[in-house]
Amino acid sequence: MFTVLIADDEPWVVYRIREMIEWERLGFIVIGEAHNGLSALEIILEKKPDVVISDIRMPGLNGIELLEQIRFHDLRSNVILISGYSEFEYAQKALRFGAFDYLLKQVNKDKLTDALERLKATLEEKQKVQKGLELLLDDLFEIFEFDENIKLHNFLSSRGIDCEYPHFRFIGCLYQHSSFPDAGETQPAISGIRYLRFRTGQNKVSFLINYDELKNPASLLDFISDHLSDARCIGISGIGVYSTPIAKLYQESDIALCSFFTRPESRILEYKQADHTSVLMGTILQIEVAVKEQKPEQVNRLLDELSIECKERSMQIDQLCALYNQIVLLSYKYYSSTDADYEIEYMNYDQLFRQYRSVEELFGKLKVVFRQQTGDELHISNEIVKKIIEYIDANFTEDIMLIDLSKKFNITVGYVSALMKKETGKTYMEYVMNKRLNLAKELLQDTSLSIQEIVERVGYRDYFHFNKIFKKYFGITPGKFRKL
Repeated sequence: MFTVLIADDEPWVVYRIREMIEWERLGFIVIGEAHNGLSALEIILEKKPDVVISDIRMPGLNGIELLEQIRFHDLRSNVILISGYSEFEYAQKALRFGAFDYLLKQVNKDKLTDALERLKATLEEKQKVQKGLELLLDDLFEIFEFDENIKLHNFLSSRGIDCEYPHFRFIGCLYQHSSFPDAGETQPAISGIRYLRFRTGQNKVSFLINYDELKNPASLLDFISDHLSDARCIGISGIGVYSTPIAKLYQESDIALCSFFTRPESRILEYKQADHTSVLMGTILQIEVAVKEQKPEQVNRLLDELSIECKERSMQIDQLCALYNQIVLLSYKYYSSTDADYEIEYMNYDQLFRQYRSVEELFGKLKVVFRQQTGDELHISNEIVKKIIEYIDANFTEDIMLIDLSKKFNITVGYVSALMKKETGKTYMEYVMNKRLNLAKELLQDTSLSIQEIVERVGYRDYFHFNKIFKKYFGITPGKFRKL
């Protein structure tokens, strides 16, 4: 059943629309009604109906403003607008903004039924496409896992794809807004290049490029300038051949793309093998000595120096992540588990990229962690602790950062983190992830919901990221879990 919200400032109009249609026979169910634009928007944001039937003229927000809000929040609700004859041009404008249809007052039963039947056909077609896309994404998720060893020639031949050039690269692109190119679409040779295109994230598209690096190296740059001009940032892998594991090239492009974290001024980054970690181990050893000798000011200074060094070297994010994990190791080595009630844990580069916004923020968090070890313990009432956890439980599907909780409850970021670990036995990230994944597990029982819809409902945006953590947590991808 597809869900419907009816919005009109005249209750009798809402009642008439609700009663004139045999909703269930048509495959719909009315889940709510609203009598002004603001209350309609609240219901839409909460329940995310498939269909909104709305009057154009309403207090709070009019029909077009409501439509604009739906598009602003990137919701999939389809809007059927109701207008009077005098508002005909207004309704035409709404169609240009993406309304599915408009109907004139008084609403005619046959015309509304016709609009709903056409909309149902559109929604069912989208469901088919979405299910096919989810199957492909599940398949790609397995193939691109770091420990997979599927060779390029096996991947291509199993799909009946012939490539005439000897060299391959993966190119990862991040876009400002959601982009949904045709996943897995193969393209003919263009200026000496063939390519496969995949959707690999919410705003992320990846290309497997086949070309001749020796005879025609400029074709790669031509492809980027001609076809990827809209991408916000681009990560390019090293060169591969037919025997190269496809996961290796994908991971290299992904590392290069995530290295935008350390080089925000750059738009195009190419993966380079490097070992900055061994060069900077001297500083790591100095930090260890300062921690061991309980010299917090020296630890603070050395972390500042290391942060500057990482920025100056324009380190790739995998190398920065290796350094970060070395410092995390020091905290576990020199502080007991009872002391370590703060949120600091080993991360891979993808987790680091998602949790922090800059190198400075990353090292700032490390400085807070080590500074806490010499500070006096704060005492927070059980009532405040209870309120913090209740707030998280009520809002875990939203993007709430520790700093947001810190400001709301007037407690330092480090101490909020410590309270969570002490009260729940989990870090803040672990606690929220556990709540989200268990909710996702419940929602997967409802086959009317696509997995992408479930991803968004539980607070994630990126299908691939959700796939990774779901499989890590439950040992199986959400697509396969649904089939059990």
